[in-house]
Amino acid sequence: MQCNLLLSLLVWLLEIILVAGFVSDEWARDIQAVEDKSLIAYFGVEKEAEIRQTSQHWFDQLFVNTGIRESVYRYFIPTEHERQLSRGFEEVGRHDLFPFIQSRLDVLWDTLYQMIKRFIMAWVWLPFLAVTLLPFAIDGLIRRKVSQTNFDYPSPMAHRYSLYVMLGAVYLLLMGLTLPFPVPPQAIPVGVFIVALALNVLLANTQKRV
Repeated sequence: MQCNLLLSLLVWLLEIILVAGFVSDEWARDIQAVEDKSLIAYFGVEKEAEIRQTSQHWFDQLFVNTGIRESVYRYFIPTEHERQLSRGFEEVGRHDLFPFIQSRLDVLWDTLYQMIKRFIMAWVWLPFLAVTLLPFAIDGLIRRKVSQTNFDYPSPMAHRYSLYVMLGAVYLLLMGLTLPFPVPPQAIPVGVFIVALALNVLLANTQKRV
C-alpha cells in the first residue's frame, strides 16, 4: 500500500512537471478563463468572486508574501544588475533562453494558483459530501447487519473492488487539481457520489465477525 501511495504521488508530481514544461502560458490562461465562466454559470457571480478572492489570498499567503515566488524567479533568471556584473555575458540568453524559462515558471505558478482555486471549489462541496456519504454509509451498515442475521455471505470481490473504486475516485480528484484542461464544477459532486456508492458496497460486504 505504501509503495502504491508513493507511486501515485510520483505520478502526480510528474504531471505538474509535464504541465510546467510543455503547456503554454496562453493555454494556462485560457483554462482559467474557461473555468471562471463555468463557475459563474454554475455558482453565480458573487460565489465565483468569493472563490477567486479566497484562492488569491491563499496563493499570496503561501508564495508571494513569503517571497518564494520572487526567489524562484531570481534563482533562474538573472537581474539586470547581475548581467552588468557578468562582463561579456550581458546578452547571453536575454532574448531566447531566459524568456523561455520565465514562461515555464509563469505556467508553474499559474498551475499552483489553479490548483488552490480548484481545491477551494472542492471545499465548497463539503456540505454535499457529508449529506451524501452519511445515508450511503448508514444503508451499507444496515445491509451488513441484515446479512448477519441470515445465511447471506458478503462478497470479498465486491469489498475489494469497491475499495479500489474509492481510492481511484479520490486519486482522480487529486489529479484533477493540476489537470491541464478545464475541470467543470460538476466533477466534484459526481466524484463524491461515486465514492459514496462505493462506500455503501464496501460496508455492506465487510466480512462478518463472530
